[in-house]
Amino acid sequence: MVSAVSSQAATLNPLAYTALDGGNNAKQPASNATPDDSDRGPATQVSLSQDALDRLLAAAKQSPDAASQAMNALSQAGHRRGELAKINSQLTLLDLQDARQETNKAGIGRLQKSYDKMLNSPISPEVTLNAADAAKALQMLKDAGRTLPPLGPHVTYGFVKDGIQYNFRGDGTVTTRKEGIATSVEDQQKSLATRRAMMDLISRDIRDNSDARASLIAQRDALMG
Repeated sequence: MVSAVSSQAATLNPLAYTALDGGNNAKQPASNATPDDSDRGPATQVSLSQDALDRLLAAAKQSPDAASQAMNALSQAGHRRGELAKINSQLTLLDLQDARQETNKAGIGRLQKSYDKMLNSPISPEVTLNAADAAKALQMLKDAGRTLPPLGPHVTYGFVKDGIQYNFRGDGTVTTRKEGIATSVEDQQKSLATRRAMMDLISRDIRDNSDARASLIAQRDALMG
């Protein structure tokens, strides 16, 4: 597996590396996927049909009271259709929220796995490569179809291959570290704190929509009944 990233602080960002060969992330459902309409009511139209207009005209020819009753019935039907359209829109929004939450839950799972690995793995110091090994690392980068961009003094460009993270630094040095494993106690504490903060942030967007969905479906069924 090979992955790459360019960042100001790549070693502190557990999500900073993008897999070249398509990993589990590529299999996650897109948050903008088309919702399933299996629990939707019938399509609604707020405009009056020709049949409704014909019935209204026929009632108007009978008497003013009949015309008034027909108008009230049409008004109520239009209000009901409008309410159904609003409920269906709210159900669609819940579909989108649920799809996003499934993606979020998968993300938290990956972060937790990364957190546990960082917490439980022995410290493994970073290694600075000599000129020959640095040239080999650069060739591996090119073989993966990547081009090393211009780097500022505080910029690191990294990629991962076979569990080893290669970091190209702005000062020209190339270092390696074991992927997902701290290089020092300080690095471990910072990395764990970053992962905790990210999991907390994502968790705030996860909620149970089952009660809201059931309530909307009950309202829709009552209008259609």
